[in-house]
Amino acid sequence: MRRVWVLALLSVVSGACSQEKSTAGKDNKAAEQQALLARQDDKCPGATVKGCLDAAAEAEKKGDAPRAVELYTQACDAGFARACVTLGTFHWQGRGVPAADPARAYLLYMRGCEAGDAAGCFSAAICHRTGTCAEKNDARATELLRRACDGGDKRACANLPR
Repeated sequence: MRRVWVLALLSVVSGACSQEKSTAGKDNKAAEQQALLARQDDKCPGATVKGCLDAAAEAEKKGDAPRAVELYTQACDAGFARACVTLGTFHWQGRGVPAADPARAYLLYMRGCEAGDAAGCFSAAICHRTGTCAEKNDARATELLRRACDGGDKRACANLPR
């Protein structure tokens, strides 16, 4: 009987620890993103990555796609994953770039995905599912959808094969 209680207690403690790790992982990710945004980058307005992102969003809002691409590129190169994914969309749509470039879009989606952006994983998965910007590969699409879903992208969860 004592052994059963010990095992039950270990199970509860183990579950609590894994949930704590999960929460800590999200907290660490948020802290990393905040540190990255505050990172000094003299190429960006305000000399921070956040300055690039803010200026890119403003340029996009004003319809200055080439300037938005320039600034999202700087933020992506500085390591901000969401900027890479957004930049991928510009390349996919051919906005602010000489011509639409689906292959470049895929590379940017994957760059964002590898850096932890679930939306990047979702977009790369769709590239594989449709074959429009990467080799058609259902297994790879499912793998990336799973990764995106696990990262919190609800669209990916809805698109997972049943």
